[in-house]
Amino acid sequence: MLLNILSHDGFNLLKTASTNGGEYAGSCPWCGGKDRFRVWPEQGRYWCRGCGKHGDAIDWLRERRGMSFLEACNELKFVPSLSSFKAKEKTEITLRERRNPSEMWQAQAVSHLEVFQDALWEDQGKPAREFLFDRGLNEETIKSAGLGWNVLDRFRERESWGLPSEINDKGKLKKLWIPAGLVIPFIDMGNITRLRIRRTEGEPRYILIPGSDMRPMTWNLGRCAAVIVESELDGILLNQEAGDLAGVVAMGTATAKPDRVTHDALKKTEMILISLDSDEAGARASWKFWPETYGSKVKRWPCIKGKDPSEAMQNGLDLRSWIITGIFETFERYERFCIQTVDGGISDNEALAELKKMLA
Repeated sequence: MLLNILSHDGFNLLKTASTNGGEYAGSCPWCGGKDRFRVWPEQGRYWCRGCGKHGDAIDWLRERRGMSFLEACNELKFVPSLSSFKAKEKTEITLRERRNPSEMWQAQAVSHLEVFQDALWEDQGKPAREFLFDRGLNEETIKSAGLGWNVLDRFRERESWGLPSEINDKGKLKKLWIPAGLVIPFIDMGNITRLRIRRTEGEPRYILIPGSDMRPMTWNLGRCAAVIVESELDGILLNQEAGDLAGVVAMGTATAKPDRVTHDALKKTEMILISLDSDEAGARASWKFWPETYGSKVKRWPCIKGKDPSEAMQNGLDLRSWIITGIFETFERYERFCIQTVDGGISDNEALAELKKMLA
């Protein structure tokens, strides 16, 4: 159906892959980017890797042909209902259990983190504070997240952290490396479970301290909506800006999978917005793992004006409005939610009250 509509409007695409029911590519109707525009007919979705324009057949008819929502529905003979957005779990996944680091590891992590947190608010931490403020984080959020600053590379005995000894390429005992940079801890239920360092320079940019647990960092998963991002800093920022509207899950990488606790919480969530970084890895995970695992309540909701929420905020995106719009979009916009009024169902006010209740 979607390919036929695009073809009728003069946009002929070439098939580039057979995954996800087939993938087609061509020039973007909006930004003109060559081969950036992607269409997945079986899913009824399109997305431009360049400008981020995305949607379904109804979005296309409204934006390209200037139809109203009802005109587009009539054209497609489509009558939306809330039941069509209920999640259907389709894929079996192997769920990791959470594992707290040893007491020795946690004691060392706490001791070091206290030093790093103090350093962040001293003169030596000024560059790090400016970096965080520039990314939209306020002082209260920074302190609540427990962020810190490590000025110089540190090398520690692995055994002192309760880690098994290892031999390096030179045949000597390997040290535990704590690189200079921004320290991002994860304290879960009173236990420090992870230390990650965003290095000041060099690759890889992020270093995970050995012994850390890899559970996703989460906030407010009791909300009706959840937003999935990659970076913990992006998650901290989104929770600051819209934590009262939606839960937030920071996966760490695009290829990471939820652990059992996070998975169980997401199964109960009414909607999941996938906002992984706007790159190849993020797109692949968005269109495959998440919808295959959590069903139709999943919607890809990439950032505009940047590859991730922090960059988008720096470029002027109002993250709160972006999340609100995403929640409405997941219900196929407020107009679709209120389509029940067309056939003499509930009133607009009743529909709005129900929607507000869902967002509470």
